[in-house]
Amino acid sequence: ENILENSYHGLIRENETFVEITPLIKVDEEKICNFRILKKPYHEIPFQIELVNNLGILKARRTLNCEKRKSYHFEIVAIYCDGMPSNSANVHITVIDINEYAPSFLQQSYITEVDEGRLYNEIIRVEATDKDCTPLFGDVCKYEILNSDEPFTIDNEGSIKNTEPLSHKISHNHILSVVAFDCAMKESTPIMVSIKVRRVCDTKFLGIPERIDYTSGSTENLQLFPNARLDLCNILCSSEDLIINATIALKTKHISFGCDRDISNCSTNFKLMDLLPRDADWTKDLSYDEGREPIFHFSGSTGAVVPNNFIGHQDFSLLPFSIITIFRHSSQSSMNKHVKEHIVCSADDHKMNRHHMALFVRNCRLILLLRKNFSDGDLNIFSPAEWRWKIPQVCDNEWHHYVININYASKVELFIDGIRFENSVEEQRHTNPEVIDDWPLHAAHGVNTTLSVGACYQSSENRLKHGFNGDISEVKISLNNVLSAEEIKCGTSCAEHLLPSTEQSGESSDGQIQVNAQMNEIYIHSQSKHHIEQLMRRLQYINVKKNPTIGRRNIEVRTKMQCANHSTIRLATVETYIMVNEPIIASAKAFSESFSSNLSGKLPSSDSNQNKLVSYQEIKSGVRILDGIRIGFSTDGNYNKNVNPKERLDSCSVIVFPSLNPDHEEIQIDGDESLSSTMDIRTNINKDGVEMIGADSIINYLSVLRALVYSNKKPAYYLNRVFKLSCVHFNSQFKNVDYTLTLTVLHPKQSQPKTINLSSSSSLPITNADGNNNILASFHNSPSSESDADQAQDAKLFSYSLLHTNIVQEPKLHVHSLVHRAEESHPTMLIILICVFIVVVICGVSIARLKNNQKFADRHQPLPKVGDEGLIWDDSALTITINPMQTDVASEDSSDTENSDSEDEEGMKNGFAHINQLEWDNTNMFSS
Repeated sequence: ENILENSYHGLIRENETFVEITPLIKVDEEKICNFRILKKPYHEIPFQIELVNNLGILKARRTLNCEKRKSYHFEIVAIYCDGMPSNSANVHITVIDINEYAPSFLQQSYITEVDEGRLYNEIIRVEATDKDCTPLFGDVCKYEILNSDEPFTIDNEGSIKNTEPLSHKISHNHILSVVAFDCAMKESTPIMVSIKVRRVCDTKFLGIPERIDYTSGSTENLQLFPNARLDLCNILCSSEDLIINATIALKTKHISFGCDRDISNCSTNFKLMDLLPRDADWTKDLSYDEGREPIFHFSGSTGAVVPNNFIGHQDFSLLPFSIITIFRHSSQSSMNKHVKEHIVCSADDHKMNRHHMALFVRNCRLILLLRKNFSDGDLNIFSPAEWRWKIPQVCDNEWHHYVININYASKVELFIDGIRFENSVEEQRHTNPEVIDDWPLHAAHGVNTTLSVGACYQSSENRLKHGFNGDISEVKISLNNVLSAEEIKCGTSCAEHLLPSTEQSGESSDGQIQVNAQMNEIYIHSQSKHHIEQLMRRLQYINVKKNPTIGRRNIEVRTKMQCANHSTIRLATVETYIMVNEPIIASAKAFSESFSSNLSGKLPSSDSNQNKLVSYQEIKSGVRILDGIRIGFSTDGNYNKNVNPKERLDSCSVIVFPSLNPDHEEIQIDGDESLSSTMDIRTNINKDGVEMIGADSIINYLSVLRALVYSNKKPAYYLNRVFKLSCVHFNSQFKNVDYTLTLTVLHPKQSQPKTINLSSSSSLPITNADGNNNILASFHNSPSSESDADQAQDAKLFSYSLLHTNIVQEPKLHVHSLVHRAEESHPTMLIILICVFIVVVICGVSIARLKNNQKFADRHQPLPKVGDEGLIWDDSALTITINPMQTDVASEDSSDTENSDSEDEEGMKNGFAHINQLEWDNTNMFSS
């Protein structure tokens, strides 16, 4: 008879001894009296079984450890009451793990080193383990960096990498706190991972200044890098194997039409007819920017018809001629590839719309149209009628100089920026330019031509069509002659160049130096560190134009190095710029500001240095430093504030002195998002001020300047801030005179040993207009009204702040009433008060001397003088508050008191010199 099942399965937790058995071990106690575990040799069975209420109960003799043994297998039998065993049953017991262990790392700390400036896929790998026996508690499923402000990340495998290039200058050692989690999210003890940043020596040129100043009008050569030196760091390379190549490039695309051009020395043997003059009747309605080289703006719907009496009717197919033009065009000007944008056009003046000669842009191609007339040959013979140049310059939105020479339609040449365009054959045997043949025009009796610029005349509609969308500066035509290559090159050559010194040009044993045709790039090849340094130190800049354009010219220094049998190393590009400044004899002042009534209420157009007072609250919330600025121009010393709003500026800068402290000072642009989306002005704000670059209208520049807000969260640290504004007129040859604003902080009234009465005319050294100390003479006159008096008060306060830079207080106008009341009080009461005051002081001194009699018996104790710091004035009722502790302070240092008596007396005389006699008002004397 089978009393027991064939097998039983049990579960037991590590921290328990009771075994949950399945199925239950059920027997009949009348037959079964006991159980027995069948032990196997060399196997420990830490269990016991008991018979309780017809059930076999399995228990462990002790708590088990899953990490040592996860399961147990043994057999049991039931013992009949007569002592006979029953059939045996297999028992399988599994030990259930509990999460008693936290993950632990294999090392107590990790240390590694990395190079700065690099992004690593893996910097270091940390590893942790868990002693628990089951995957839930014994596997590590996650790692985490506790200090999340560090630029590092860690994955679930323990791999640490950086999220941004590290810098030795910012931090030479990053210490990370890393923890591990098991799959039940039990956290380990954190360990430290130290990542040291090795400083990488950047091989580069040193000693190159950030800014190089050049005075306009000077024909002297300017040395660019007199202190240049090449730092090779730890590169070990012999002089025989070292090869250094450097390129120095002058960037002038933003200046004028690509650079300063000087055509004063260029002359032609024939006359050039200007079809787009600035002051002609047919161009007066066009939109243009004034300057030495005017820029006309065409929107696609504007143009100008050249009068017949200026050039007459011409058959361009019968004569040689040249077209000279300077224009700027972008690819976004026209989205339709079939739209024609005419620069110059000769078409029928009535009846028909035939185009005889035209130069236009279509689909980013420059196209010349030249049709022969019916009398020029057989009507059935094709002849070249269109030349289509596919060139990138047409749509790169940069200024370019184009010259087209047409020699009887048999030979057509294009020059771009003085360089002749070479015809070529492109893919599928397409030529560039593509030449289109056509029949001659049919006869049309009584029809003449109309010449137009910026569009083409449609006689059937009596209006201009096919307009140019872009900027044109010049359109000229030479009739019966074409320009030579030398004349074209002279008209397009730049007046500013980079020059090697004469003694270093050419080749040498250590290398060679070359200059490109435009003389705006210099190439240096050297095999010696010393030699390339010498070549760099002798590089020069010169601008031979008499009145060069004011502004910056960027310079790039690109260097490559190679050691034999090694790859080429590209050094970091060094960027600097030349600032062409105005000549020493500057142009007239160009800035003025409308001040509010607290200064003058008038426009001091003759003064470019102004002052502004602000309170604590104003400067904390933000002050518009240039909210009333206006920009004007002057000619022959006559200031003109009515400026064409379409006038353009090239750049403006606001320099702050001293530099801003970024911890609590900043300059912002109010409404920055709305401004930047509608303007071409690029703004850079840093601790030195604001720099604005980009050709845009004066109105847009004023919008940005007036939106500049300066704020200071800790105004107590400063007395004033100086803001210096300067702008460069687009295409102008002179920079405007600087405008300086001094922003003075009005500090709240503090307890001072000497109180200066700002209402007194004798307390400030301000003389009349004939004197030498009239700091505010340009905008301050004698006040004739209450508002003028307030202005004078603020003016005196600002002057006082200039003279006493450590004591700047807000004006306390109630001092006037105090002095007035004092003068009307009775002298008898004054005598009584003085007597009481003396008695109190004597009593205080006596008590102090009694207390310190032993210590100061031999020393003389003078009567202490109580300065005006002991008096607290009030407008409503006069009271006197005496601090008796001052006598104790004075008694401890009598020698210092003796020396300071004369100074205190002098201070009281200076501070209250205007009060001849004090008269007290006894109406509220000693009122509580």
